Amino acid sequence: MFDIHAILQCPKCRCPLPESLVCPQCGTRYTHGFGVYNLIHMELSGEQEYLNREELTEDYLAQFLSDEKVSLSTEVDDYYARMNKETLDGFAAQDLYVRKRLHALQGTVCDLATGGGNMLQLVLDEAPADVTIVCTDISNLELAVTRRKRCPARENVYCVATDGRYLAVQDSSFDWITSFAGFGNIPDTEKVASELYRVLKPGGRLLIKGSYIEKDSRSYALAESVGIARGMVEEYLLQDLRDAGFAKVQSTVVAEAVWAENPYDLIPAAGDLQRFCVIEAVK
Repeated sequence: MFDIHAILQCPKCRCPLPESLVCPQCGTRYTHGFGVYNLIHMELSGEQEYLNREELTEDYLAQFLSDEKVSLSTEVDDYYARMNKETLDGFAAQDLYVRKRLHALQGTVCDLATGGGNMLQLVLDEAPADVTIVCTDISNLELAVTRRKRCPARENVYCVATDGRYLAVQDSSFDWITSFAGFGNIPDTEKVASELYRVLKPGGRLLIKGSYIEKDSRSYALAESVGIARGMVEEYLLQDLRDAGFAKVQSTVVAEAVWAENPYDLIPAAGDLQRFCVIEAVK
């Protein structure tokens, strides 16, 4: 039977965490609440803008969910209404490609940068029901909300707030890693690739939905300014995965589209080409 405590570690000291969640080496006291293990070490990750810096309480979470319910539907409708047909078709082609591969998932699966649960929902829909899923994201609030919306009754789904560059997970913990845009959201692609390699078991597999931009584009300049450019350029990302130790690195571009003006997006920039890809690799 899976024991989440058996794979957790202090992201700073890299030593196993006891059930008390107090690091025996540095004394950092981590927390668990609302279905989320909050294992963010501020010395490592404090600069990240996506961190939830409010105390997560039931009242705060309920208010957030209420506010989100009022505004989210309109925003989501508006977001997708601004997309051109080629972009919508690209997302659909990407999902179709991934769904066919999710049937092979087994054992313990880590969903990197879970966010609102795009890839998580595909895993819940398509993967065998007996797989254990560990959702990770830098925001404990995002994970708490997604857990309640996507899988409130699933006992084999766990949530760990952790930085993708400093995963609070022990070596060789997962059979699979999935993600939607993990490399397009987490800075320092080289660190992320190394961490994913570390936490996969030998023979473990990577399955990530992503997007590529062109090196001479405005999108690239924007991505470089926030530290995610290497994760959005095909040759750089594949090289970082190989340098981390991955084998059988495969990149499949399933569609491409010129991005339309959209105030909800920083990247890609309007008018730039985006290529919808799926990245696969083996440890």
